[in-house]
Amino acid sequence: MYELLDWLVNKMVFVVFVIVGHFQFMTIEAWSLIISLCMGIFALSLSYWHKKVMQQIAREKGIFIHE
Repeated sequence: MYELLDWLVNKMVFVVFVIVGHFQFMTIEAWSLIISLCMGIFALSLSYWHKKVMQQIAREKGIFIHE
């Protein structure tokens, strides 16, 4: 059991070091691309959540919207 746990922890640490090592060599253009992608995904998920909440409120008030 401890060997499996040790193996999993070693693999997770390796993956983290590879990701951090990759970030070290990124240019400003690559950073701006990653940041804008993250912001876009966040805005899209926020929009989806807002739509679901508004549909739930409308349903509670007796308004049915079919989109």
